[in-house]
Amino acid sequence: PASRITTVLVMPNMRIISVLGLGLLAAQNSYAFGKPSFTPQSSLKASTVSALRMSGGQAAPADLKPPPALYEGAVAAGVAKGKGSWAKIFKLGMVSGAHIGFGSYLAISVGGACPGIAAANPGLQKIILGAFGLPFGLIMTLVTGGELFTGNTALVGASFMEGKTTKGELAKSWIASYIGNFVGSLFLAYLAYASGTLGALPGSVNIATMKASLSFQQAFVRGILCNWLVCMAVYMASGCTSLVGKMTAVWFPVSAFVALGLEHSVANMFMIPLGIMRGAEITLSQFLTGNLLPVTLGNIVGGMLCVMAPFGTSFGGWLKKKEE
Repeated sequence: PASRITTVLVMPNMRIISVLGLGLLAAQNSYAFGKPSFTPQSSLKASTVSALRMSGGQAAPADLKPPPALYEGAVAAGVAKGKGSWAKIFKLGMVSGAHIGFGSYLAISVGGACPGIAAANPGLQKIILGAFGLPFGLIMTLVTGGELFTGNTALVGASFMEGKTTKGELAKSWIASYIGNFVGSLFLAYLAYASGTLGALPGSVNIATMKASLSFQQAFVRGILCNWLVCMAVYMASGCTSLVGKMTAVWFPVSAFVALGLEHSVANMFMIPLGIMRGAEITLSQFLTGNLLPVTLGNIVGGMLCVMAPFGTSFGGWLKKKEE
């Protein structure tokens, strides 16, 4: 009985194996001696096209736009931002202020809390300070559609120079986003102070004191250089369709500006008030007129002139007379 059961179980399986073997042999013979009915590349291409058609009928867009299209997309983004209402820009500005505040909070907590590394290897400490913090704050803003003043200097500034945004819309975008950024940054600075997570480490106090001790010229020039890099990050990220592309476009320039010790007005709206709350001897005048004013002016120059002017005069209509 056992042998009969084994025979019953084995025979069907042997038949299946034989059929599969004959099929594979026939396929090999047809491929070796005749013209194959397909090639791996054509099969892959066909399956890819089929998948794309199933998802919407069109091929997937390139992850990075070519330079002329990149500029056109940035101008279109500026036009859309300029059309927003005061309330909308202000609310999204508060969100972006908090996002940049979170990035600054992380940078202080990590890169600002390693005095041993700073003493032994200051270059490494600067890299740590830049890599952990501000990049993720800007990524949150770009992905969620926030309103960041420093980015708006480039995008809305370009759409204004192209004649697609009015003076009133430009002023609305810059003023509402700036005030919103300030409110969001101050709110998060208070929460960071009240949380007690920074402990007794002097990082926030030292950073705020250093920023407030800059001369007007130093703060202004560092503001130019900073927003040159930040707006390049925003500009490049606007031409990427994938999250990975946007993150890559943001991470390198933003981590660079922090490591270089440059000045970002919205980040300073968080860092200096937090330092004051934690005991930094900085007056309101030193904060507002000694640092924030020159840094803000420098950020405008860096975003609108250093970043967008070369592209606007190359791919757009900056300084060109309109044909009647």
